[in-house]
Amino acid sequence: MPTRVSTHRRSTAALHRWVDPSRVMRRITWTLIVGVFAAMAIAAPVKIAGKHVGRSQPASSTSRGDAVVRMAGLKFAPNVLVVKKGTSVLFDNNDVAPHTITEDGAGGVDSGVLKPSASFRLVVDRRLVYHCAIHPFMSATIDLAG
Repeated sequence: MPTRVSTHRRSTAALHRWVDPSRVMRRITWTLIVGVFAAMAIAAPVKIAGKHVGRSQPASSTSRGDAVVRMAGLKFAPNVLVVKKGTSVLFDNNDVAPHTITEDGAGGVDSGVLKPSASFRLVVDRRLVYHCAIHPFMSATIDLAG
């Protein structure tokens, strides 16, 4: 005849398994790991968005008076820029992705790869139709005034 284990002994054994120090440490460790990843998942978008909010300079010029083209959200802004011949244009990569300033057609302007937060300056002496070689759907134009 099988022996019966009392309910008291079974519940005590279950309690000991629950408060076993090695199990408690594993639970604490996994809770901390999950908490860290959750915090990173929340903080990363906030950090990225913070880089793009609250810029003090106007979108069209720098403190030196240069015209500015910003790269953000996988697009150039403004899409069409009109400047006088000889104007210095600053291409500012405010995006999280690298971009290029590549003139349409062979042998023209090519900035090389601009990592996030990098910039490229160009003195414009003619109409410039350009795109990003990494993201070909990104395109824009600089026209000359007058």
